Amino acid sequence: MIVAIVGPTAVGKTAVSLDVAALLGADIVSCDSVQVYRGLDIGSAKIPLTQRRGIIHHMIDILEPDEAFSVAAFQQVARATIDRLRAQKKPVVLIGGTGYYMKSVLHDFQFSGKRDQAFEARFMDFDNETLHTLLTQRDVIRAEKIHPNNRNRVLQALYRLEHGQPIEAEQKGDTPYYPYHMIGLDMARETLYERIDQRVEMMFAEGLIEEVESLYTRGIRGQSVEAIGYRELYAAFEGRITMDEAKAQIKHHTRRYAKKQRTYFKNQFAAKWFDVGEYNWTECMTNQIKDWRENVRETDG
Repeated sequence: MIVAIVGPTAVGKTAVSLDVAALLGADIVSCDSVQVYRGLDIGSAKIPLTQRRGIIHHMIDILEPDEAFSVAAFQQVARATIDRLRAQKKPVVLIGGTGYYMKSVLHDFQFSGKRDQAFEARFMDFDNETLHTLLTQRDVIRAEKIHPNNRNRVLQALYRLEHGQPIEAEQKGDTPYYPYHMIGLDMARETLYERIDQRVEMMFAEGLIEEVESLYTRGIRGQSVEAIGYRELYAAFEGRITMDEAKAQIKHHTRRYAKKQRTYFKNQFAAKWFDVGEYNWTECMTNQIKDWRENVRETDG
């Protein structure tokens, strides 16, 4: 049995995944493009080992921060993990805010090497101005030839800088690769934005600046530190913005990313959605999962 949990950042997916995994006796498979990296802990809201309640987590801390990792590679490793767990009759809970990563695992995506949706997924939360600034930092001459609002050309230029020739991800429809059930978590926008701001303040209090400074002084550049929370502090360390501006940008970019996540998940998946602001939502969710489990048992039986 596979249960996927999706929703915007800061909605509470991590805590719910622990409860669902405990209920099912499942392992947890993370579908997060940043939590795969060792040392990117606070900024990615990675659950500490001491808080995992003895539940095994997969696809966390599998790469060094200077390693590149495409969505196609993620799909391959995550599916191998899920296949192994299913062969052991072990229930699986997938959790993640990186929608394209989640869909690449659960649906029949094949990566053929022509066009670059996989690469574009890395920059889903970047607005056009930020994306163009990134290109300017890497190749000012190319950047000057492309208007910031021409997103396709900016992405193409960034890709050519990294890989030379573009590749393409082919999507083979929306056919599920595995049978699965999906829980969607949501809450009122104002409440979510307040939680995002509180989370950012907590990250700074817990040592986000020191975490990112360590990566910066080690010379880590590229994919891993392009994530929200890292790129803004890199800009501060480079003297392009102040620390206060970096914090404000992290809050702003995270809120904007949460909006895009909500839209993506609701458009791309047929999830059972729960409003975490309702008083009995946990009871309703638990009953839903129990019903799914009974149906799976009846089917297997």
